[in-house]
Amino acid sequence: MNLNPEPTAQRSILEWAVEKRADIMVSCATDEGWINLRSQFIRFDPEQGLLQITYPMAPDLGAPPELTVGMALGISFRRSHKKCLFVSPIVMRRVESDENGDQRDTLILRTPEQMRELQRRAYQRVTIPSDHFIAVKLWEGGVPDPQAVAWPLCSGRVANMSMGGVLMDIRADQNPRLRVGDVVGIEITVRTSSQPIVVEGRYRHCVMHGKDRLGLGFQFLGLEHEVEGRSSIMEVAEFVRNVRLLR
Repeated sequence: MNLNPEPTAQRSILEWAVEKRADIMVSCATDEGWINLRSQFIRFDPEQGLLQITYPMAPDLGAPPELTVGMALGISFRRSHKKCLFVSPIVMRRVESDENGDQRDTLILRTPEQMRELQRRAYQRVTIPSDHFIAVKLWEGGVPDPQAVAWPLCSGRVANMSMGGVLMDIRADQNPRLRVGDVVGIEITVRTSSQPIVVEGRYRHCVMHGKDRLGLGFQFLGLEHEVEGRSSIMEVAEFVRNVRLLR
């Protein structure tokens, strides 16, 4: 279930996150596509409506990306049995000394206008019963332009799913030969009469399902952001909740 905390509760959550130096997952859209980074809370100034975080780094500790003023960052962090999410723009980049006198690179963000909380169990994968068919299609490079004619790479059924991603079951002869890291558009439909879930995902792995079936694993990208033509995080969360009820 999705919750939108009241302003006083949201302030309390951010104060807790700063006090605990909570770890943050950061998502943002660049010219090269969606990227996921790691960061940490440093300060919260509720009077000025500002948050300070360490400059986000790639999980593989590669060179940090160039993040610019005005860029919208998707922020997510864990708090007890919930996951907190919001989107906030960058106000400025600042280099300062930490508690030990060492220089650190930081970002100043606007305090979010809206924060959402999701039960962390929404990120636990649920296996789809064999007697329930949930169709899934893939498009190369991301969600296609609705005005353009684009044929899907392949189609199949959902094997398991969570807010974090989906495992797609396909015939082996439909293997799209993706490379790890490739971005695809994903459409998931329970019934032909229902509104499909449309998101972008990054290819992560492939598993064998017998001699003639493959399981393709995808991580969902940028769900914190509201993007035209893609399903909102609220819609995906409700979809996952209904999938759990199938068991």
